[in-house]
This record gives sequence, structure tokens and C-alpha cells, in this order.
Amino acid sequence: MRNWSWLVLGAVLLGGCASNVMSEKECLAGDWYGAGFSDGAAGKLERAFEERALACHEHDVGADERAYREGRLAGLDRLCTEPGGYDYGRAGESYLGVCGRDREEAFLAGYLPGQRIYVAEAARNAARSAYDSAVSRAEGYRDDIRRAREKLRDPEASEKQLKRARKDLAYARDRLPDAERDIDAALYELGRADEALDQTLSSSAGWVQSREFAGLHAMLTETHEFARAHPAIDYCTDDFGGFYPRCEILYSARLVDSETGAVCAVGPGEARFLRRSFTRGEGRSRQVFEFFPADPDNGRVARRPSGGFDVLFANGDYDGVACAAAL
Repeated sequence: MRNWSWLVLGAVLLGGCASNVMSEKECLAGDWYGAGFSDGAAGKLERAFEERALACHEHDVGADERAYREGRLAGLDRLCTEPGGYDYGRAGESYLGVCGRDREEAFLAGYLPGQRIYVAEAARNAARSAYDSAVSRAEGYRDDIRRAREKLRDPEASEKQLKRARKDLAYARDRLPDAERDIDAALYELGRADEALDQTLSSSAGWVQSREFAGLHAMLTETHEFARAHPAIDYCTDDFGGFYPRCEILYSARLVDSETGAVCAVGPGEARFLRRSFTRGEGRSRQVFEFFPADPDNGRVARRPSGGFDVLFANGDYDGVACAAAL
């Protein structure tokens, strides 16, 4: 069994007090099936139970693990389907490999196009926000100009007020042209983002038949198979740079070269995906990761990698680790 105590401690250190997971009222209600269903449908890891149990322990309330597990399985039944994956991706959630190999293909078939639309929609929303901010800045300068002119026409204004108004007027006039240019630039980017979103939506059905989709599907399937097969990996996800995977390596866990026995990485830390290569006709592939060590006391991940390793696959099955000679 994996080192749950260290994982729960890490969650407390990084995410605040464990009692935030469940309130005293929720603990006393004792709906552990409902809690498990909620966590399963939300794609949370198995250790969510330990975090909830720890929170209720602080309220002197016990936990019903059996009911929780039954609820979690029911929640996963809802999540681990193509429609469930699509909704999960559209919501911008990051998949943690909880569906298992038997149901992952269907889940990813919905998750990938849903996540693709979410990314395009998020880019469009960001462009809209940038445009709105540019318009707001320009309007602010125009309001400053209007108020300054009103003050300069005020016969009762003091010399100090007039001096301030002239200064404000000059400042706003000087910056308004740049703000108006920013509006034009932001409007152009918003138009591009709108077009990209429309293209993403209209091409979604065809995209799932594309080589890009097939490559992403295979890459994520392999990565989660690696996480399930190797005891050093807590989980892998794809929230680092879009679909590119990131894997969490457990405290004191070692990734060892399958042929030489050399130690490639020691946890805790993050393994970040760099690239994937595939040998046609042989069904063999290789994923290259950089390793970023983490401080075991606070979980802070180093900014620079301390090495790396390759993960080997044969027809999608995990086939070992090789220390990377050069990244």
C-alpha cells in the first residue's frame, strides 16, 4: 500500500487544514456513500477517503470506508464513459487516471474533445477580458479628461484645483492614444479567438478521427498505464501545458533503470513530459520525462530539472524505465 500518511500530510501542508475537506455537520450526517459517489464522479484519487476520514477524526467522528468505496465505484461508473469524459473535459478538469484501463478508452474519447473545446473557450474568454480591460482603460482616461475640463471651467475652482486639473488633463491626453491602440489590438485578438473557437466547435467530430487525436489518446493511455504499473508513481495527469502529462513521484520512491539498475530519480518530485516517439511496425514507444525534485517538507517543486528518464511501452503496455542519457 502506498504511503498514505505522507500523502495526507502533504495535502494538509499544501491545501490547508484537513478539516476543510468535511465539516462537522457533514461528518455527523455520516453519508459516506454520498461522499464516495461525489468523489468518484469528480475523478478524485482513492486517497480522498483518507483525507475525509482525517477531517472527521478531528471532530471525533468515525468513517465508513465500505460505504464510501461503494459510492465511489458508483460515481466512477458515471464518470468513466464517453459522455462523462466529455463533460469532465468541457468543465476544464484534469484527469488523474481513475477510470482504469478497461474504461479509459471510452472516457478519453469524450475527454479529449471536451478539453480541446474548453481550452479554445478559455482562450476566447481571456481575449474578451483583455478587450474589456482595454476599453475600460480608455473610458477611464476619457472620463478623466471630461472631469478635468469641467474643473477648468469651474469659476469657483482654486488655483491648486486648477493646477491639478491641468496635470490630470495632460496625463490622460498623453495616454489615451495608447489605450485606443490597445483596444484595436485586443479586438483583433478577440476576433482571432472567436474564429478559433468556432473552428474548434465545427471540427470536433472530424478531429476525433485525426492523427493528432489518436496520438494524444495513445500518449495519455500509456502514461496512466505507467502510473498504475509503477509503484513509485502516485498518479499522472495532463494539467501541465495542456495535454502534456505530469506525473507525481512518491516520497522516497525510486525510479530505476530496468536494464542497468541505475537510479534515474528519487521522490518526491514531478516528472514532466517532453516528447514521445513511436516505432512503426513494432508497436514500441518511448516517452521522455524531465524530473523536478520537490522539497519533502513543504512540497515545493524545484524550478529546474535534476535529470530525467524514459518510459518504455510495448503495444501500450508498460515495459520499463531507462535513465535518460541526454534530454
